[in-house]
Amino acid sequence: MKIINFKRGGLRPLPGLLAAALALPMAACNTDKLVDVSDPARLPPEALDNPGAVPSLINGAVRQLYVAYAGAGDDGYIPVSGVFTDEMYYGDTFTTRQALDRRTQQNPQLGNQQDAAFTRLQQTRINARRAYAAIDKFFPDDAENKSLMRAVEGYTYITLGEGWCNAVPYSTVPDTGPIDPTEIVGGTPLTGTQSFNIAITRFNDALALDPGNYLAAVGKARALVNNGSYAAAAAAVAGVPTDWVYFIEHSANTGSQNNAVYQLQANGRYGVSNDEGGPTSAAERPTGNAATDNGEGINYRSILDPRVPWTGDPDRGPDTTVPAGCFSSSVPCWYDNNNPNNDANIPLASGIEARLIEAEAQLNAGNVAGWLATINNLRANVGALLAALRPDQIQVFPAAPAAVAPLPALADPGTANARVLLTMQERNLWMYLTGHRLGDLRRLVRNYGFTQDQVFPSGAFWRTAVNYGTDVAFLIPTNEENNPNFSPSQCVASQA
Repeated sequence: MKIINFKRGGLRPLPGLLAAALALPMAACNTDKLVDVSDPARLPPEALDNPGAVPSLINGAVRQLYVAYAGAGDDGYIPVSGVFTDEMYYGDTFTTRQALDRRTQQNPQLGNQQDAAFTRLQQTRINARRAYAAIDKFFPDDAENKSLMRAVEGYTYITLGEGWCNAVPYSTVPDTGPIDPTEIVGGTPLTGTQSFNIAITRFNDALALDPGNYLAAVGKARALVNNGSYAAAAAAVAGVPTDWVYFIEHSANTGSQNNAVYQLQANGRYGVSNDEGGPTSAAERPTGNAATDNGEGINYRSILDPRVPWTGDPDRGPDTTVPAGCFSSSVPCWYDNNNPNNDANIPLASGIEARLIEAEAQLNAGNVAGWLATINNLRANVGALLAALRPDQIQVFPAAPAAVAPLPALADPGTANARVLLTMQERNLWMYLTGHRLGDLRRLVRNYGFTQDQVFPSGAFWRTAVNYGTDVAFLIPTNEENNPNFSPSQCVASQA
């Protein structure tokens, strides 16, 4: 048995002590007992209180983070936050997906598309804590995996703080032993800033255990940026190599391991947006490629950028001009070729993100020349960096990944607001559909003083004769109303 290693993106053997604990005696074999098995999915928590359970607890926490972020062949945080912002549009008939695309969520009692992601992130948080406690009990010297569990826990706080309203409750259960419902302590709702501060604490714990934990370093910097601590964020990632990537791993083996972004687009649920929002409507989004619209969203298709390759061919062929219909046949579907199959992995954190955090810190420090040089250095090396960041992508602009030409250098747009928006555009072309866009748009409002209509899609909705709403944060699922410390009135979806 093996445990996931966050540095190499692969697996490493268990320590010798645990391997010995897993050895099975071969003498006095009772063949009747070979078929007398228990369903592991039904084991109570106390049954996992042994050395042999540690690998499953660690891998289970990591796997649950993957599912929370990308989905289990269904809507994880990446798809729901993508359609809530300007990255994707919905192509089916689900009222919950239309509610997200329009930024007018349903009453929590009716359910919303992001509810499963909320539950999975909370489960990941608890799983990571209990896995950490098991490692500490049976293998206290395994600093690397204890560090990994603290980093995983930190990412749950970041994501809930970036995606949900400023009233996220974090209930707790004991880190060890059975989970007694009477011992569940309902969490008091925390603001985004408070969530990010807890994340920073968890990442500091991880880095104290293993200073080389790049996942924790980038996570800490991400939380610091959310809190407007740009210089500290840059310092946190100074040692992260530019070509380092931590992937959310996928496989075609089973539906729950499939790349959900691919699955949902292949099933006609979502498509790649283009310049979403603004006074014009469906003529350009999603049916055309014109670059003349003045919507708030990024023109992901018409910019023809190798960081966001797309196609209109349902078979992922070279034809980008005649798209097939989505689940709703009247809606054309444009497909994201960063996720071209069920095996494609998705970057959660990377050295590219580290450099972009450094660029934003330079900008906030008034070092415009350094900011522009950092951004343009990444653009000049786009071919090699994409090979590391998106090894599964299918390039269509103009050829295979090895043939991607350097992107032209950007010029200084000349004003503070334009520089900030250019920074965000570069972030979101590099990190398209990786779960970063919603947090970026909210902090454009919160940290930089933009209005939500300046950065979120607004005006006439592209698909129906209504306008976009004013939601900029996800609502808390209705089952949290069982928590006596939480009231739905505390959750304001229009507050960044």
